[in-house]
Amino acid sequence: MASPRYLIGQGEKLSEEIARPPRGMGEKAHPYSFDDARRRLAPQLRAAAASIANLPTLACPGGEAVLEMTLHPSYLAKSYYPSAFIRELDLQHLGSRATHIAPDKIVSKRAKESEKLQPAPVLYLSGNSRGIREFAEKIDQWRPAKDDVRDDFRQIETIAAPGRNRLKHISPKYRAGQSIPLEVVLHAPADDHAFIIAGFEKYVRTLGLRVDIERRRQAGGLCFLPLRAPRESLDDLLNFSFIRALREVPRIAPFEPTLRISGPQFRMPLRPEQAIAPDLAVAIFDGGLPEDHGLDSWVTLHDAPGVGAPVTAAQKHGLAVTSAFLFGPVSEGVQHAIPFANVDHWRIIGADHRADDFDLFTLLERLEGILTSRRYDFVNISLGPDCVIDDDDVNVWTSSLDQLLAPGETVATVACGNNGERDRGGGLHRVQPPSDGVNMLAIGASDRVGSGWKRAPYSACGPGRSPGFVKPDFLTFGGSSGSPFLVLADVAPPRVSGTQGTSFAAPLAMRSGAGIRAQFAEPLWAPTVKALLVHHANRSDHPKAEVGWGFVSHNLGDLVLCGDHEAHVVYQRQMPVSGAVRLYLPLPTGLTGNVEIKATFCFYCDVDPEDAINYTRAGLEIQFRPNTRLIPPPYRKNGKLITPTTPSSDTFFSAADLYATEHMRRDDAQKWETTLSKTKTKRAASLVQPAFDVSQITREHGHASRRSSNMKVALVLTIRNRNAPNLYDQVVVSSGNRLQPMRARAGVIVPVKTTP
Repeated sequence: MASPRYLIGQGEKLSEEIARPPRGMGEKAHPYSFDDARRRLAPQLRAAAASIANLPTLACPGGEAVLEMTLHPSYLAKSYYPSAFIRELDLQHLGSRATHIAPDKIVSKRAKESEKLQPAPVLYLSGNSRGIREFAEKIDQWRPAKDDVRDDFRQIETIAAPGRNRLKHISPKYRAGQSIPLEVVLHAPADDHAFIIAGFEKYVRTLGLRVDIERRRQAGGLCFLPLRAPRESLDDLLNFSFIRALREVPRIAPFEPTLRISGPQFRMPLRPEQAIAPDLAVAIFDGGLPEDHGLDSWVTLHDAPGVGAPVTAAQKHGLAVTSAFLFGPVSEGVQHAIPFANVDHWRIIGADHRADDFDLFTLLERLEGILTSRRYDFVNISLGPDCVIDDDDVNVWTSSLDQLLAPGETVATVACGNNGERDRGGGLHRVQPPSDGVNMLAIGASDRVGSGWKRAPYSACGPGRSPGFVKPDFLTFGGSSGSPFLVLADVAPPRVSGTQGTSFAAPLAMRSGAGIRAQFAEPLWAPTVKALLVHHANRSDHPKAEVGWGFVSHNLGDLVLCGDHEAHVVYQRQMPVSGAVRLYLPLPTGLTGNVEIKATFCFYCDVDPEDAINYTRAGLEIQFRPNTRLIPPPYRKNGKLITPTTPSSDTFFSAADLYATEHMRRDDAQKWETTLSKTKTKRAASLVQPAFDVSQITREHGHASRRSSNMKVALVLTIRNRNAPNLYDQVVVSSGNRLQPMRARAGVIVPVKTTP
């Protein structure tokens, strides 16, 4: 019997460290001269200073106030961060967000042709309120001595005091005088925030209100606080200069699936066989399990500290979610699958949830407490705030979990939401937090398995924020009225019934990830498992905003085996602090015709929650070099002789491939995405020791910072050639046997591959 063609591992043995490739920096076309900028901005600055002067004294804690500074769209890249001007005025960076504007002067040819609003960064800066007023008074005569200060000043398109746009949607259900449960988001730098929080507490007392300081959540440079206030007090609250956002606090989404399925039920005898990989650490955070659930062979049930009494509906949801992970979709008359791993089920919802308007804070605290005290290889979250993502600001659930998951040790699957049929015009169909996280997998639901699948109507849509634009990451089966997801729904005796929802697609995706890890003896990093799942997604002809990277089969053979004419190769490489890495593609010699190359890169990274537009602190510059043996000859450009020192590069990943033209789009945006996947077709004759040159790039609060010393990058590479049915063996042999098929764990059954 032929050996199974498992994934090919050790791709990193085909890598070498190289010098960082040269970066082309052309001449910058500045929209404004210094005198033009001063003439434009002087009245704006005076108006901002007047607004600050009119604020109550207590609204400016420590005599400090906040300014919103919007840069011209030409200055999106981190190299244009106006650090010299910020130092000159003794300002402090608080955060940033994206906006779309029509600048007074357009310098980009593409922008002129499109006639659309252009993306631009808004910076939040704080400084001494008296100093801001004094600068506004003398700006007409101001001429800084340093060139870099003048150049930075020319970048500014507008400057203003924070306005009413910080107030987000408030439900009309609240009448005059009625207390509204609010979430207040404050600019509060992590290393110097005590005076701002104390100042806010003192300020709200003057309004006859009380903020619950003990329940505050700090995420990077933002502080999230619960507060009750009537509608009449909202404008007074917005006077506090350091408020980033004020909104009605979202409740945790209810457990009920979008549509209860009525249909035949059947019993499912449980086989208490040991999990395939009991060494894997897996957690589900949900509503608990019913008594006598019968899953003790694989499940350890925990109550989160402080959780209230169990809720029956929550326990049923928890049982269905746990069943989806352990067994996948079950079938009548067929024995259930052997679980890939055991699981800790953490009950984080109790009866106290119902009367708690601020359960968003309570449940997050429970989640954080568990994740900071234990290490898990996989976690699943099928609950979250019942609100859609906000492009301007990052939700506290998203930012907190992204920070916890940044080390890259855990694969986290998150249900993207069952709100896909809500109002599209208002964006109420978009994915819900925390599924917009960059260090998590947002899972949507398909309506069926196999050919003809579509996004289930209830499954939330993208796009996500940028970075994190492709959301959901992918779809797995979540059930529909015509094809329900069959799960364990009752105990004593165990009984199966149908349901549907992204709540069940998410643990099914986690099951696939755990199955990949359980199949092999070699360790696979969390970014590698995430990359493998994305890599095997098939988008077909569905819109990316609806299905992300596509539909992922939950059949294990489709994820770990190679077919005819193809080879899947896994690279796991830690990036050097200096220099770059060249990752060679194991392309056999003698191939003819076209070669299809699919590459998926994935990494985890630290985040800046206060910088929505510059959220990720790390990125990758990736250059594809079809022929690393050939250095191009010298050539002339703009009258200068250019002598190349590196092989020619060919476009592989680009912003045009990733972003919709009507959404947030910038030339370097794809470099800051934590997941990139693309397929290209090349002529075999044009490929001579092809390679990806990969450089780590970093930023902090939108400007340059030191590179991380422990950044792990995963690459999953597929090579296909219709003229080489034995391509798999050729790839291994041509590598000098540095590449080897991954070794199956002892005793595991070889899965079956169903996709061609």
